[in-house]
Amino acid sequence: MTRLSHLAPRLAIGLCGLGGLTCSNAAGAQNAPAALPALSGYQDHYIGGGNLTPDISAGDTSTRDTEGLARSLQVDGVVSALSSHGGGSSSNVTENGIVAKAQWETARYGAWSLDASARTGGSDMGPYEQGQGGVIALRQRGMPFDGDWQADNALGDVNSPDINMARFQPRFYLPTAPIQGGSTEWRGPSGLQLVAGGGVPGLYDGIVVPNFRTLDGSTATAGAQWSPVPHWTVGAQFIEAHNVNLAAGPVIDGSSLTSSTTGLLSAAWADDNKHVQANLLDGGISGKGNAVGTWIDGSITQGRLLQNAGVFRIDPNLTWGNQLISNDAQGGYYRVSYQSRQWLGDLGIDEVRSVSGLGTSTTFLTGDTRYQMSRDWGIGSVANASHSDGGTSWSLEGFLDHINGGGTGRAQADFTQTPAGKDAMFTLNESWSTPVNFRLSTSAAVERISGALINGLQQDSTVLSVAAYGGGQFGAGFGIEGNVRWAEAVQGKAAPGIFANVSLTWQMSHAWQILATYYDSRIGSWTPLIVESPLTPPVATPVAAVQERGVFLTVRYRRARGSHFAPLGGAPGAGSGEITGVVFLDANNNGRSDAGEAGAANVTVVLDRRFSVQTDVNGRFSFPVVATGHHVITVVADNLPLPWTLLNEGRTAVEVTTRDRTDISIAAQRPR
Repeated sequence: MTRLSHLAPRLAIGLCGLGGLTCSNAAGAQNAPAALPALSGYQDHYIGGGNLTPDISAGDTSTRDTEGLARSLQVDGVVSALSSHGGGSSSNVTENGIVAKAQWETARYGAWSLDASARTGGSDMGPYEQGQGGVIALRQRGMPFDGDWQADNALGDVNSPDINMARFQPRFYLPTAPIQGGSTEWRGPSGLQLVAGGGVPGLYDGIVVPNFRTLDGSTATAGAQWSPVPHWTVGAQFIEAHNVNLAAGPVIDGSSLTSSTTGLLSAAWADDNKHVQANLLDGGISGKGNAVGTWIDGSITQGRLLQNAGVFRIDPNLTWGNQLISNDAQGGYYRVSYQSRQWLGDLGIDEVRSVSGLGTSTTFLTGDTRYQMSRDWGIGSVANASHSDGGTSWSLEGFLDHINGGGTGRAQADFTQTPAGKDAMFTLNESWSTPVNFRLSTSAAVERISGALINGLQQDSTVLSVAAYGGGQFGAGFGIEGNVRWAEAVQGKAAPGIFANVSLTWQMSHAWQILATYYDSRIGSWTPLIVESPLTPPVATPVAAVQERGVFLTVRYRRARGSHFAPLGGAPGAGSGEITGVVFLDANNNGRSDAGEAGAANVTVVLDRRFSVQTDVNGRFSFPVVATGHHVITVVADNLPLPWTLLNEGRTAVEVTTRDRTDISIAAQRPR
C-alpha cells in the first residue's frame, strides 16, 4: 500500500473532525433563545449612513454561524503542470491535490491548527527518500494546567524541538530538523522548560502542494532548562540519530548511513544589560572517535553601544541529530554596534582556524554603517574582507535611501572581488506609495561579471535586469499578485534570463475563490560571487542553465466562524480584521520586500504565541479573523535555508482595526 493511501484517510479524518466541530457549533446557534420584540416607536439608524465597508474577516454575511469560539478553515483544490529542460535532462511533472489549513480555539485545551495536504504526481525522488504524497501536521499551543504550566504539542510532519538556550544564540546555534513524528514543550514556573520529540527525519518539497519526504533512520531528543536563582539559567539536551543520512544527502567518508549521539550542557548569567552563556557539546558518530565542542558568548549594553564577543573550539565530526553543524573550527570573534536616532553602525572581526589542519582557516572583517541625514535622506555602506588559505576576497556596498514623491527609493552599488573573479553591480530599488490594498516595488540593475570560470572557460559578461513585485485588489472580487524579473546579457553569453510568478484571484462569493498562477523561469548559466561569512569562504559555483514553466489552478474554500465571527485572541462579539503577510529572503538587508526577492516556504508563523500557520510556496501567510488591537507576530525559523536567519524571531508588532486587512513583511537576512 502506498504512503498516499495512508495519508488520505488521515487527512479525511482530520477534516471530518474539524467539520464536526463546525457543525456542532452551528447547531448550537439554531437553539439560541428568540430575541425580545422591539419597543414601540424604536427606529433603526445606520452607522455612517450605511456606507461602512464590509467586514472582510467574516467571509459570510449569514447569521447562522454566530455561536462558538473562533475557528477558520481553508481548503484548496490544486491542479498543476510543470515542465523543465536543461542540465542534460528534461521532465514534465503534474502535481494535483488538496491543501488544507485550519485554526480553532478551545476554552480548556488551548489553540489548535491543522496543516495538511494530499497529492498525486510530483518530481522524482532521490536515493534514501520516500514520498508520502503530502503533509499533515496537527499543532496545539497554550494548553493551560495548574501551577502556571502551559504545554505546546505537535504531531505529524513537524520539526524536532530544542530548548531555547540551544536555539537563540548569537554565533553558533543547534538546528532543528524536519521529522515525521511528534514533539512536546512544557513551560512552568522559575523559567522551567521541558522539550521532547522524535521521529523519522525528512525534508519538504513540492511546487504548490507541499510534500514530506522521509529519509532513512530515526532521531529522538529530550531536554530541559531552568532558572533556579535570579540571573542564572541552566540547560541540558540529548539527541540521538540512528541509521540516518546526514543533512539530507551528504555523507561522511563514503558511509551511506550513520548513527550519532550528542549531548549539550549550557549555563547562562544575565542581568538588565549583560549576558554570558557557556556551552559544552559532546558526541560522536559511528566509526569515529568522540568529539567535543565548547563555546562562550557574552554581550554588554552600555547606553547606545552593544558589544558581543566569544571564543569557540569545535572538533571535527560533530553533528546534531542528522543535521550537520559548524565543526572543525576554533577561534574567536568580536562585534560592536552603535545606534542613535541618526546613526547605525556595526564593526566585527572573526578569526577561524581549522582544528584538524585539514579545513580552511579564515580571518574575516565586516563593517556597516548608516546615517540618516534628514527625514527623507539616508546613506550607508557595508564592507567585508576575508583572508583564507585560498587567497583574499573583499566586497563593498554603498547605498543612498530617499523618501521621494513616489515612495521610498534606494540606489545601491556593490563590488566583489575573489580569487575566482570580479563582480560589480549598480541597482535602483523603489518601494512605491500606493493606494490601500495595493503594493508595488521595482528594481533595475546593471551587473558586470568577469574572471569567473564556467566549465573551464573564463566568463566575461555584462547583464541588464529589471524586476517588479506587487499586487492588489481591483474591485470587490479581482486581485493580482506577482513577482517578475528579466535579465539579458548585453555583452558575453553567461547570464540569467527571465522569471515570472503571477497569480490572478477571483472572489466568486464570500467563501469561494479561484486562483490561477503562471510560473516561468529561464536561467542561463552564470557564476555569482558573494563574500558574506567567515565560515563559508567565497567560491564561484556555476549555476547550470535551466528552463521551467508551469501553470497552476486553485479552487479555494475559506470560512471563518464564531460568535460575530469571534476573532483569534478576542472576546465573542469583538471587532475583527485580517492579517496577511510574507516571510521573504532580504537579499539587500534593507528590511523591505523588494522586486526579485524570494519568499520562504514551509515556515511556521505564530500569532500571539498561540495560533500558528505555515507559509505557502511564495512565503505568504494569513490569519483571517483577528481581534482588533495590538498583536505580535513571530516566526519559527526551523525551515529557513542557510545562511538566512531572523532577528528576534522576526518579531513584528501589528495593530488590527475593524473591517481592515493589515499586510506585513518579515525579512530573513544573511548575517554579516
